[in-house]
Order: sequence, then C-alpha cells, then structure tokens
Amino acid sequence: MRITYNWLKEFINIEDLSAQEIANILTDVGIEVDSVRYAAENLEKVVTGKIVEITKHPNADKLKICQVDVGNEVLQIVTGADNVFEGAVVPVALHGSKLPIGVRIKRSKLRGVVSNGMLCSEEELGLTDSSSSGIMILPDNVEIGKDVKEVLSLDDWIIEYEITTNRPDALSILGIARELKAVLNRPVKLPQNDFKEGNFEAKEEASLSVLDSGACLRYDGFILKGIENKPSPLFMQIRLYLVGLRPINAVVDVTNYVMYELGQPLHAFDLEKLSGREIIVRRAKDGETIVTLDGVERKLTQDDLVIADAEKAVAVAGVMGGEESGTSLSTKNIFLESAHFEPMTIRKTSKRLSLSTDSSYRFERGADIEITEFAARRALHLIQKFCGGKVAKGKLSFYPKPYTPKVIVFNPEKSTKILGVNIPPRKSFEILANLGFTVKKEQNYIVVKVPSWRKYDVAREIDLIEEIVRIYGMKNVISTYPLMHTDVNKNLEYDKLNEVKEFLTAFSLNEAINYSFIGEKLYRFFGLSVENLIKISNPLSEEWVYMRDKIFPSLVQNAVLNINRNEKDVFLFEIAKIFENKGEKLPEEHLHLGILLTGKIPEGILSEREVDFYDLKGIVEGLLELLKLEGKFESLDNVEYLHPGQSAKVIVNEKEIGFIGKLHPDVLERLDIKQDVFVGELSLDRLLEFSKEREIFFKQIPKFPPVTRDIAVLVDADMPVGKLEEVIKSSAKYLEKLKLFDLYKGKGIPEGKKSVAFSLVFRSKEKTLSDEEVNKILNGIIKALEKFGATLRA
Repeated sequence: MRITYNWLKEFINIEDLSAQEIANILTDVGIEVDSVRYAAENLEKVVTGKIVEITKHPNADKLKICQVDVGNEVLQIVTGADNVFEGAVVPVALHGSKLPIGVRIKRSKLRGVVSNGMLCSEEELGLTDSSSSGIMILPDNVEIGKDVKEVLSLDDWIIEYEITTNRPDALSILGIARELKAVLNRPVKLPQNDFKEGNFEAKEEASLSVLDSGACLRYDGFILKGIENKPSPLFMQIRLYLVGLRPINAVVDVTNYVMYELGQPLHAFDLEKLSGREIIVRRAKDGETIVTLDGVERKLTQDDLVIADAEKAVAVAGVMGGEESGTSLSTKNIFLESAHFEPMTIRKTSKRLSLSTDSSYRFERGADIEITEFAARRALHLIQKFCGGKVAKGKLSFYPKPYTPKVIVFNPEKSTKILGVNIPPRKSFEILANLGFTVKKEQNYIVVKVPSWRKYDVAREIDLIEEIVRIYGMKNVISTYPLMHTDVNKNLEYDKLNEVKEFLTAFSLNEAINYSFIGEKLYRFFGLSVENLIKISNPLSEEWVYMRDKIFPSLVQNAVLNINRNEKDVFLFEIAKIFENKGEKLPEEHLHLGILLTGKIPEGILSEREVDFYDLKGIVEGLLELLKLEGKFESLDNVEYLHPGQSAKVIVNEKEIGFIGKLHPDVLERLDIKQDVFVGELSLDRLLEFSKEREIFFKQIPKFPPVTRDIAVLVDADMPVGKLEEVIKSSAKYLEKLKLFDLYKGKGIPEGKKSVAFSLVFRSKEKTLSDEEVNKILNGIIKALEKFGATLRA
C-alpha cells in the first residue's frame, strides 16, 4: 500500500514532522513501513515545453523532428512517439538532465539529425513502473519552461507500507490519519463531500433490488446526470501515479482517488448502458459469463455475487466491473455504487477467478460498513467539481441491519497485570478515544464501543489491551521475568518429543515442516484414494484440497523437489498431526512421525554408500531403544506403494504402530525418480503412550563374566532375519544379548541362500558359565534353527 506525505497532510496536521518521522511512528504502532522515497528522486533539468512544429525525419520513417518551445528558446528534439502533435505541452529533458530511470540525457544525433534533449513519458519520469504508450501530454494551460517537479507537484514523498490481514482500516489515508491522531493527539480533518442536487428523484431514475442480503449487507446508489467526462485534473493523475494506479478518465479516477482516501471501493456505471435502468444484486447463474473491464471473459458460478441489470450481469460484485457498462469520455449520466459486501464471499470469488483487485483486496479483509454513503458523497463532490452535472435527490439504498457497535468492558487493572506495566486509566481512556472507540468511564472499568472500521478486528478485552500498548509504545514496556508457579505440571511429552528430534538429527536427518493439506494428484502417485479424507471447503489451491491422513507423501514431495534441483541426498523427518475422518463427528487428530531416506549416506556417518532398507530399520530400532521399547518387524505384503521384498510393519506391544519400506518401482517411475527412496511412518502418539506406561526395573551390576559365541547359518534367501532371532531367543537359556553382525550373499553361498551371522552373549546371575554349559545351549539353538531349514555354516 502506498500513500503520499502531502496527501496525508490534508487529513492531519503533520507539518512539523518529516515523512521519515511519520514512517517511524507508523512502524512503532504496528504498521510496518517498507520505504520512504522522494517522488522527484534523480529528476533534474526536466521542464515543460510546447511542440510548435513537427516534420518528418529524412532518414527514418518512424522518427519525427519536433521544434519545442521551452520558454527561453526553441529546441530541436527527435522522437519516435506516435502521440505527439503540434501544440502539445510535454515534459522535456534538457541536455545534461537526469531521469529516475537511471540515465542522463545528452545532445546527440539520431540518424544524422541533432536532438537537443528528449520528450518524456510517465515511465521515464518515474511515475509508473509499466510501459507507457507514448509521451506524457500535459494540460494546455500549463506554463511553458517551468520545472516539471513544480508543475507535477513532485516535491512529495511516497510512503510504502504493509498491513496485517486484520487491519483493513489502514488501507486508506483516513485510516493512517486515525493512527497518527492516537499517537499525536491531533484532530483528523475529513474532506469535502457536498454537492448540488437537481430537480429529479433518484428512485424515479432507476430501481434497486438486493436478492442476497447475506452477501450484500449494504448498498447505496446515487445518480448524477449531465456530466462532461474528461481527463482528471493533473494533480489527481499524479497522485494516482504515485500510489501505483494509472489514470483513465475523471469519473474512474475519482472513484479510485476516494478509495485511497477513505478505504471504500466505489464503482461507476454508465446509466444509459443499464438495461431497464435496474440494479439487481444477486448470485450468478451457473455458467453465466461476463467480460470484465480487463477484457477477459469470465465464467461464473452460483457462489459468485454479481451486480446485474434487467438482462445480464454487469459487474462481479466487489471485484471488477463489466466492460459493457463501464464509463467512457462519452458518458453523460452515471449510477454510482457504494456498497458493503460480506468478506468471505468476495474472497472466494477473487480466488476462484484468480482476480485480485484494489477493490477485492479491501472487501475480502473487511471494509467499513458505515462509510459507504460518505465515500459516495465525496466522489459525487469531486465528479461534479470536475465534470459538472446534477445529483438526483435522495438515493437508492439497502441497509436492513444498521451497524450496532460491539460493547466491551475494559478493566485497567487487568491490563496492568497482563502487560506488566502500569498505564494510567486516564491514558488508556485517551488512547481508545483517539482511535475512534466510544468510551465511558464507570466505577473501576471503562465501557468501550467498537467503531465500524474495527468491526472485524476488535472483539475482546485483550484486543483493547493490544490497542493501548501499541499506541502507548512497546519501548515503554519494561522487560520482567515471568511469574513462576510451582504447581505447574511439567510437560514430559514435550521433552520426549525433543529427545526424539535430537535423536533423528543425530543421524543427519533434517526436520521438514509441511502444510497439513494434500492434493488428489499427489495421492494418486501412490495409488492412494482421497475418498475418505476430510475435504477443505475453501482450499488455497488444488494442491491443498484435503487434510492429510499420512505424512510420508509430503516428505516424498519434498524429496522430488530436492532431487529435481540436483540435491540427490535427502534425509528428512517430520513430526505432525494427521487427521482421521469420523464422518459426522469431528475428525480425530493423531501425532505421527514420518521418515525419508534417499541418496548416499551423509559424509562422516559411515563409509560413503547408497542408503538401504536396513539403514531405515536401524533408525527405527534406535528410536524404540531410546523410548525403552521392544519392537519387531514383520513382512508387509500387498501395499501398492511399497516394494514387496523390502517392506515391513512395525510391531510394539503386539500392536502395529507403523511401517517402513522402499517405495515401489512403479511409484518411482510415476514420480520420475531414478534412485531408491525409503520411507517410514509411525504413530508417535502410541509410541509415547507405550513408553510412558512401561515398567522400569533396576538390576544390580552383574557379578559374573559374560561368555560370547558367534554363530553363522545358511538359510533360504527369503527367510526373515527376525524369525531367526525369535527362534534363538526362545531356545537359549542365559541369553543376555543377541546381535546380527553379518548378512552375506554371493561367492561361496549357494544360489537361493544367504549367510546370517549372529553374536550371542550369555551370562548367569548365579554363577560363572562353563564352556560345556554354553556349548550345550548353543547346540540347542542350532537344532531349533535346523527345524526352519537352517544349516550351520562351517
């Protein structure tokens, strides 16, 4: 949002403050100023001139030779502009001049003809960022030879700032003036809005019907007849340029000018182009089309609100007018609309049509419902001043539920307790009153009524406290230590989650943070259905239509983005909520952990190699060990998105709590990934619950030494290692520790077989084990393994 310093001075007395000082004040109260720029920056030696003669260039068909009177002399200037004509008053950059576009103008020859300067466009003068169609043509009455900075009132500063979405009231000069009033305690001056009425009634000239009072909360329509539309005055054109708008004609320029002054979007219809002179506010018909002012045909739905005449839609309400009903220089009679539309209705239409305008930007954040008539009268005052005409008596109006201020009880003592700083009640009273709130002092509290321009923002006492402290000044709030309460229970789950994150980052995994939304297209890659997902009623885009019930697809999407940018080693985890659809009931939220590995092992962890299934399995085993849990892995079949030979479900306390596995080759092909990707997803809710419920045992340090034995067996290649571990544990007395240390296929191993080697640690609590005892146990283990087809490897 841009405003100018001189324009702001018309609303509040700030003569004693510079533009930069105003910017500092605004930033202090929460309206962040991005820049303060002098409007005539880098503009030197540019004057007004009048073209007295134009001749063709002898050596170039597209060039013209102009003789330009600049007051004290006539200069010869060569130009390629098509819109020049004899008698035109134009900006002239003299020899040695400097322009905001970053160039200096020097006397030169163009195709053999001397040019003593340059005729300037709006773009070259720094008034607009977009390309200009030709030279800037100034009004005929502009004095020749004057500095352009003076003629165009460029001795001004452009203040550019950003607002948060809850502060639409600051999208106007009036809104900024109100903020300054609260800080400086100076009155705000409202602009003139009087006009002359004709001897005819508005209700006799046109009719108004509002068919959707839920989407259109207020509608005021005025009629002005007998105007002579023309270009707007130069001062208005320049101000519009400086705030980023392009002048069109007086009527349109006034509506934009008033919108920037007061924050109320307006729209002017050519009255003669409205069929039946009817204005109907209704929902669009499915498939109904309208060509908007930008020349684009747009297809509407029943969710869109339109302004229609007796035959067709003539505007997309709150977004953009229609091309057919717009005003032009030939317009004589206008119907001026000033309305208030429900924010969500406008937002949905704007998003669906991918059409964001100054009007929709304000309406979808919440405009001031009480300023519609004042803004319309201000526009009528200006249009009548510039274009003449008479305003019809009365207006066409729809306002069934006038604004009723919200009442909030404010307790200064509560404010002191929350802020930790004692702001005197009298000061709080003054700040709220200067911000436009209606305040009344009672015994120990203040009764506050919220003004219409803060309707969508201020709803509770805490909001008033925020208003007071931001005006009072955050720099006046003294930092103090928070009060500590010994009866507060420590959040052990939070600590445990931090331990989990630290554990995963120790394996060089990076934490990913994704939206909780998902799109159907992404789920299709994995053969997943979105039928049972929770659908969002107003999604931000097609990629975020559903609430996700799984985390790993988002991590795979992250990996794809990295791989496409040549970052092929991706190690990610994400801890987030997933959402389970419960039909008519509210959805259930569950905390999940997603893990993704692809590429080469990070340098410094192990010797460089491609990550594999067992790296992922090892991470999960380590996580279970961290949580003091025992788990097992069972083969997982018939999961469309996982490789059938390298996937497993994770079992803890005899309950399935997640899975790990390699993405199926078909999925990789659909995603256009040419490297293996390993994913896992666990129910962190259940893991933390199991961890919390586990019994903790303490045991003495062993008195007797351990005995270690290694065993290697040949088994079928498809035999799960976990099954072998179960057999060993169930048949081994005194077994304290079991560890897989080798898995081998290849030379020396029969085809279809694999070698599996374990390290076994035996220890007794009562005695030192002899070799004979351990060998006997080992023989029992071998016999148990042989029942499952295992043979001892020599």
